[in-house]
Amino acid sequence: MYESRSRLFHAAAALWAVTALLVAGHALAQSSSLEPFRATYAASYRGMEAGNLTFDFKQGAEAGQFIYETTADPSFLASLVVSRAALERSTMRIDDHGVYPLHWQLDDGKSGDKADGYLSFDWDAQRVTGKIEREPIDFPTQPGLQDRLSIQISVMLALLRGEEPGTIAMIDDNRIKRYTYRKTGNAVLETALGSIDTVIYESTREGSSRVARFWMAPAHDYIAMRAEQQRKGKVETVMTIRSLQRAE
Repeated sequence: MYESRSRLFHAAAALWAVTALLVAGHALAQSSSLEPFRATYAASYRGMEAGNLTFDFKQGAEAGQFIYETTADPSFLASLVVSRAALERSTMRIDDHGVYPLHWQLDDGKSGDKADGYLSFDWDAQRVTGKIEREPIDFPTQPGLQDRLSIQISVMLALLRGEEPGTIAMIDDNRIKRYTYRKTGNAVLETALGSIDTVIYESTREGSSRVARFWMAPAHDYIAMRAEQQRKGKVETVMTIRSLQRAE
C-alpha cells in the first residue's frame, strides 16, 4: 500500500479499509440512514503502543450525503513518524441501492504531496479520476466500487440488512483491489464498554498475505470492539475500542 506514509497511519488506514469498523443505527436496515458517531480506538503496531485513532461519521451538506473521516493522536514515539494533522476523509451518497463514494482525500499532514491523494467519482460519466502519491488515476466505475473509507459503510449496510458483504471492489494503492468478507465465529470480549458478545469476521484479498480480523457487536449495531491485521501469520496492527459517542 502507501509505503511512503508513516507506518502507524498507513497500517491503521489499511486495516480499516479492509474491515467493517463503523457504527450505524438500527434505522439503516430500513431507511439507509446513519446516525452520526465518534469512535476512538487505542492502536498498537507490532506490540508498540501507537496512540489513538478517531473515526467520525456525520451528515453532509445535502440530503443522503455523509462524511466519514479518520484522524490520529499518536503516542510520543509514534509522533516521530505520524503527524497529528494527518486526515483521511470520504464523502459519499447513501440510498436504498447502496453506498456511492463521491470524493476521497488523504493528507498525511506533512509538507508536500508525495504521500497524499484524492479521488473524484463521477457516477453519471462512469469514471473515477484523481491522483495518489502523484500518480494519476483514471478508472471506469463498476457496481459497488468503493474507496478506502466508504467500503466500511458498504459492509455495514449489508450486515444490517441481513446480507453477507461478499466481495467488494475498492480503489487503493493506485489500483482496484477486491476484498472478500466471511464470518468465522463468535466470542465474548472484555472491553472499555463492558463484556460484549461479538461475531468475528475476516477480510482477505487473493494474492495477499494480509488477513484482517474484527470482532463486531450485534447488540451495539455491529460496532467493532476489536480489530487486527495479520501479515504472513503475524499480528501487526491491533485496535481496541476506548470510547463511543452517539447522536442523541
